[in-house]
Amino acid sequence: MKTLRESGILFLHYEKLLLRNPAWVLASLFQPICYLYLFAPLLKKVTGLSSAHVSAINQFTPGLLVMVSLFGVMFVGFGMIDYLREGVIERLRVTTASRVALLLGMVMRDVVTLLVQTALVIVLALPLGLTISAAGILLTVLIMVLIGLFMAPVSYALALALKSEDALGPVLNFFAQPLLLLSGVLLPLTFAPAWLQNVSAFNPIKYVVDASRAIFNGDLSNPSVWQGFGLLIVLAVLSFWWALRAMKRAAA
Repeated sequence: MKTLRESGILFLHYEKLLLRNPAWVLASLFQPICYLYLFAPLLKKVTGLSSAHVSAINQFTPGLLVMVSLFGVMFVGFGMIDYLREGVIERLRVTTASRVALLLGMVMRDVVTLLVQTALVIVLALPLGLTISAAGILLTVLIMVLIGLFMAPVSYALALALKSEDALGPVLNFFAQPLLLLSGVLLPLTFAPAWLQNVSAFNPIKYVVDASRAIFNGDLSNPSVWQGFGLLIVLAVLSFWWALRAMKRAAA
């Protein structure tokens, strides 16, 4: 209970800092809005993408949400480097707050930001014909939370290890582009040649996109749903352990 209370206090602290300058949250939505309104309408005439039961926008929006979550959360490590440079982390370390609370407070803020962005994307997709059930929205929220719990600690761990924006940026971009392109965020990988589908089988984000599409299309009994959730839970636990270890090493 003490750790949760400390995490809540730190979450409010980080959230207040974010609310003082919310422009970057809105700016991060510019790219997905461009994809939503300037690219998604082109998919209506793609043969095999839509059917009588599933629209093209329902196929595209889940992948877009995963893309938003990755680019929105993957780069939060830059904030950690800024905190290190300004001595914020050092000041927090000398308090009685546990290392778990220090990390969890930041991750909670990132998850909340991601949920706000997710809600805005869904609302903006509704005029384009998006349909989703109440259960689908709930499961989408859960899957976005897990993505945040997975990606934010990874970004923080890398930031603590590299301690430089010049090093962190290239490393993140090196992994981000292949992960996204091999996950089928723009188009389902069923359109890809066999060799590309085989390579994508090693990409964990691919299973998350498949789970998101099944949820949006109302196919909640699809095996990809529990596979995506199960994989994200394991990755979230491992990434949090890694980030916590990196934070303890940085404090030594």
